[in-house]
Amino acid sequence: MNQHFDLTRFGRLFRKHTIEHLTGSLLAVGVLLGGLAVVLGFVAYLNSNAPFNASLQGTLFTMGLVATGIFYTSTVFAPFGDKRQATAALTLPASHLEKYLVGWLFALPFFVAVYVGCFYLIDALVISLDDWAGARPALVPLFSNDSRLYASLGLYAMLNGLFLAGSIFFTRLHFVKTAFAVMLTLVVLALLSYKLAQGIVGPEVRSAAPFSLVVFKNGMYTLELPPVQQQWLLLLPLGLALLGCAAAYARLTEKEV
Repeated sequence: MNQHFDLTRFGRLFRKHTIEHLTGSLLAVGVLLGGLAVVLGFVAYLNSNAPFNASLQGTLFTMGLVATGIFYTSTVFAPFGDKRQATAALTLPASHLEKYLVGWLFALPFFVAVYVGCFYLIDALVISLDDWAGARPALVPLFSNDSRLYASLGLYAMLNGLFLAGSIFFTRLHFVKTAFAVMLTLVVLALLSYKLAQGIVGPEVRSAAPFSLVVFKNGMYTLELPPVQQQWLLLLPLGLALLGCAAAYARLTEKEV
């Protein structure tokens, strides 16, 4: 039997985790459906005389995915940080890799699949309940070059890796502490980018976004990367996602009874 990964052992661990969390997961899905119904219904009501367009649907999709996803992800490895639960979690007859994969599967692919299904179910229901003055809006496509809603999946994958690491690095208040650490990092990165741009270009810089755009004080000129180099920035979320996942796994392997 492989010490790091055995399919039979992994299947038993996955089944055990699924059975133990089935009731709570079903309740969470019910809460998710209710929350989406309230938010989408309220926004649709406010826009009853205007089209519930793809842009608005996409914004709501992304906000819901990120907000609910990172909160759920921050709880995935929380038992390993609680002394009362860590013993039971660590003494399970499975490798660290198998325990990590179970948590990752539920936090990323399974959660995304459930959220997408719930969102489009509620979105279709909300759209069908109004005649929209004869101009019924269409559902926003997930994979389309016009809406590019799929980019939100990349954003969530990046945040998922970071909050997955936070769920095992911190012992209490995982969501709050991870969110604070992420926001603090963004603020520091923005300040460093601004100071670096001022040092290179001069004091006439008004703002500088990390890795992308520099705006001058007169507002008439901007400085940005060529289109080819801008495409390289798409690798940044992927890199951060992989880094967060690797950090979470490395921290998990350090845990001992």
